[in-house]
Amino acid sequence: MPVSRGPKAKVSVEPLPWRPRGSESERFVQFCRKFLIVPNGHGAGKPLVIREWQRELVASVLDDPVPRVAGWLIARGNGKSSLAAALAVYKLFTSDMGGSIVCCARNQSQAQILFRIARSFVETSPELLARCQVGRELLYVPRNRTDFECLVSEPESLAGRNYSFCIVDELGVTPRETVDVLMTAQGKRPESTLLGIGTPPPDGVDSVMVEWRELAGETGEELITWREFTADGFDHHDLFCEHCIRLASPAYGDFLAMDVLRRDAKLVGPVRFRRDRLCQFVSGNENPFISQDIWDSLSTGEGIPDGADVVVALDGSHSRDCTALLIGTVSSEPHFDTLQVWAKPPDSPGWRVPVLEVEDAIRTARHRWNVRELTADPFRWNRTLQILASEGMTVSEFPWSPSRITQATTDLYSAAANGRMSHSGEKTLTNHVMAATVIDSPDGGLRISKVAPSRRNAPKVDLCSCLVMAHSRATWLASRPKKRKRGFSF
Repeated sequence: MPVSRGPKAKVSVEPLPWRPRGSESERFVQFCRKFLIVPNGHGAGKPLVIREWQRELVASVLDDPVPRVAGWLIARGNGKSSLAAALAVYKLFTSDMGGSIVCCARNQSQAQILFRIARSFVETSPELLARCQVGRELLYVPRNRTDFECLVSEPESLAGRNYSFCIVDELGVTPRETVDVLMTAQGKRPESTLLGIGTPPPDGVDSVMVEWRELAGETGEELITWREFTADGFDHHDLFCEHCIRLASPAYGDFLAMDVLRRDAKLVGPVRFRRDRLCQFVSGNENPFISQDIWDSLSTGEGIPDGADVVVALDGSHSRDCTALLIGTVSSEPHFDTLQVWAKPPDSPGWRVPVLEVEDAIRTARHRWNVRELTADPFRWNRTLQILASEGMTVSEFPWSPSRITQATTDLYSAAANGRMSHSGEKTLTNHVMAATVIDSPDGGLRISKVAPSRRNAPKVDLCSCLVMAHSRATWLASRPKKRKRGFSF
């Protein structure tokens, strides 16, 4: 296979000067020690020494029986890219005639990371460099007509590949379509291995890694060979628990930089730290709409006094999800509190939102406060709004159009960040706000969303949706001049 246009460098077709012994994984260890030099970092400039835990990982894909599909779950900072690059270079020089080594990553820059490490291994080894043609994006060994290249994880670019060994970097976030294409490409050779490496995926991602892990747990190694270093199941332990770090990071106390771990534990956020550094499959909001610190600073611990001018916001579910009522004072700096929430009880498939109870709760609020306005998205709740309006309540419709909801969401965030609002600190309201994130909607605006909307048990955000509407209407009403009563004389 050509490396690039123009004349190719003449390289030797002589065999490598070594006499390997033992199993394939033991030969890999000997290959690394004899031919590969650590390019940078811990042990830079010295022969690459494979630790026992690394050899055991490699044995899962090299030693008999060689699997078709394998997966490694290992925390960041444990040299997985260097190990994968070393494994790719080993297969490049030792494969049977006509081998094809492929590494896939989610983007070009990620793919280049592993390729640059592999190319550095070759270029710093006189024996390997003398037998390999080196290109910008391809390594080729004429002796066994085997090539190695890194590709972006796009199904179109991978279709028709006839690989002998394929490494999928960051399997947790690799599109399912990509993995499907790579798996269906197998079968053209007596042996071909697909190896996926990575850490747990973000919440809500339809991840092949989760599927492989569950399948390996159910079937053993019948379909997938699986190896993992993880502290999953110990989510209740402290963030910087040494026991958990040792479980997820076999390089702990060796070449893993402990100061980086301590820094990340404080700066990257607890959810991401648990996923990336402890390999725990945890759920959480990595990018909350309003941060916990800001939200806590706005709490007064007090409700809304009887008789106050208020706005009531309704976020209603059609049937089985959750319906919420929020109350807020009419003010340029409004105060908010939960009025009532109806949520589906566990194991209640036939449950429906009690619409009559929702309507009665709004009527009860009219007797306790001076309800200036009820606001809601009329979708599927138009009848309720019409009934309450016929009873004399002022009702405003709040359709979630892109322009309107983007402005309302931005205004609410600005008010929270600048301390121009407050809340009671009620637990359910706090939970809903902390579970909310902001996304770009398909129609071009910003809107509040759940972190993982596809999950059935995704945390609720209905009160946060109410907060967006209530803040918008409460501040607008506060900006309107009050109607002056006209006096009459006779």
